[in-house]
Amino acid sequence: MSGYTEEYIRQKLVEKLEATHVLSKRGDRGLVFCFCVSAALEVFCWRKMDTGTGLLWIVIVAAGMFLRATVSLHSYSGENRPPMYGDFEAQRHWQEITVNLPVGDWYRNTSENDLLYWGLDYPPLTAYHSYAVGLWARRWHNESFVALHTSRGISTDEHKQFMRNTVLLVDALLYLPAILYATCTIRKRLANNPTKSHREGEWHSAALAVLFPGQILIDNGHFQYNNVSLALCALAVVAIVEKRTLPGAVLFCLALNYKQMELYHALPFFFYLLRDCFTVMDNSLTLGNRLVRGVRKLIVLGATVLLTFIILWLPWLGSLDAVGQLVHRIFPVARGVFEDKVSNVWCVVNVFIKLRNVPNTTMALVCLLSTLLAVLPSGLHLLLQKTPSCRSFLYSLTVTALGFFLFSFQVHEKSILLATLPAILLLPLEPLFSCWFLQVATFSMMPLLHKDGLTGAFVGLTIINLMLIRAANEQTQGSQKSFDVLHLRGFLPKETANKSAGSALVALFYLSLLGQMVLLVAFLYLSPPTHLPFLYPLLISAYSCGHFVVFYLYFNYRQLVGTDDKDKPPSNKIMVDESDGCGGKFRVVVVSTQFQGKPLLARHRLVNAALEEELKTIHAFSQKTYTPEQWAGESGP
Repeated sequence: MSGYTEEYIRQKLVEKLEATHVLSKRGDRGLVFCFCVSAALEVFCWRKMDTGTGLLWIVIVAAGMFLRATVSLHSYSGENRPPMYGDFEAQRHWQEITVNLPVGDWYRNTSENDLLYWGLDYPPLTAYHSYAVGLWARRWHNESFVALHTSRGISTDEHKQFMRNTVLLVDALLYLPAILYATCTIRKRLANNPTKSHREGEWHSAALAVLFPGQILIDNGHFQYNNVSLALCALAVVAIVEKRTLPGAVLFCLALNYKQMELYHALPFFFYLLRDCFTVMDNSLTLGNRLVRGVRKLIVLGATVLLTFIILWLPWLGSLDAVGQLVHRIFPVARGVFEDKVSNVWCVVNVFIKLRNVPNTTMALVCLLSTLLAVLPSGLHLLLQKTPSCRSFLYSLTVTALGFFLFSFQVHEKSILLATLPAILLLPLEPLFSCWFLQVATFSMMPLLHKDGLTGAFVGLTIINLMLIRAANEQTQGSQKSFDVLHLRGFLPKETANKSAGSALVALFYLSLLGQMVLLVAFLYLSPPTHLPFLYPLLISAYSCGHFVVFYLYFNYRQLVGTDDKDKPPSNKIMVDESDGCGGKFRVVVVSTQFQGKPLLARHRLVNAALEEELKTIHAFSQKTYTPEQWAGESGP
């Protein structure tokens, strides 16, 4: 195995053959293990980075872990609030149930498992994770942490430290590497200027992603394990961007089987992968052959998804009743349309029409139809594109997650994190709007965070986040207007930054931030009218919801209008196809003006000369070479 990445080979060919653009396409035979290994190598193999980049990543990860550990010192959901406590106790109780009861009873109401007391209602992968953590607690810490019945509501400092460390461990081993790898890969593949060094701005998307306050406050403060499903989904997105469809499908199935709320992202994956199955680059094939090849790919994809589900659900597949009970627990319709003051459309509508009076089944149907109307245009755009676009896929993930959050049934405040993940991945492409959306998303959870005693942590992390935004554009401060203290114009294209449109966007950002500050002060220090005790939480929800509707419309516009031509290459191209994803086998298609007038052997010698040292350790290498004119005839209009 050579250890060379596709990016390295591609950059080498760009330098030697003076290509102006690079497209990448990978095969699927690497599957999940090889993909995750290559991702880990990409993050941690410093010899493939310059020293500055390696040290920068270490600093970003260290800062992220430090802030997470600091927030972990705060209180958590339901601390010292019996009898139900909160999400902290729910996660602990699931560990108690899974290590003490047989698998068949995990989702059933029995004398030993009262489902009314935080009954397990997440998919099997969460249950397996709870089982592993429970075993860790029992064998290497303190058995009282998971003792059946008697451990309820345990609140010792030792147990709190143990639980907090389980989240930090997932952050360090899975979430932070996945987010770093995802943001940096997307920047290299899709950003308008992927060759810009980190000193010119490459670092800011990685830092803003790792230090995003919302995820830190919920997982390390409030207490949850969103980092698992979000990391798996981020890796799935990167696999799709890198054309590794089968690993991407498996990784997304894992995310979906950890938290069913990953359904927020399911439709873009479905439509994109379906379209990809019937996208054939070989124009010499007949329509019938293309259809046969597409059906074959679809069957393989479907079998891969089905096999993943079978493996994860295997303990319950022996009985239809057991499967039905598991599904019933995962999708509880009886809970209602929303909880507390969530920043979605139904919470605002509820001010005028009391939705609690509408039967749950009726409301569930209304939510279903509304959600489908909100998300189908984005999904159909992915399906009907001439060729699948990775940019459109990223925008569709954001649009669909926002559509589900705004209109679907049984929405929590924390569910906005599902929309923030694709927004984080869009940071290299949409820095201003992504930062703006992430800021509002965190603010929308303020009532929940205040209830958990995390107000100070929220303010501190928000200030740090705003300082990062300013630092990201510090070099452009000379051209900034005096009121632009965060140097937001540095996030805008040069042709827009100093025009009226740029000024309007910057002004709107600051007005939005000012509104958040006013609402925060009112919420913390002003007493509401006695007949409107929830006035300020409701105002925060409505204010945030208004923003989310605008972001939903904006990202829709960017997908439907602004991305159709973004992934199309210019006239000179190099296509690198790494078939197994493990660094030892490459297939390249090179298009260059340097091949004009040269026979095939001479062209191959040019490519071989460009990779003279690398070919000594690459065990399989094939190539096709074209002039721009030949390529135009090969690829069609």
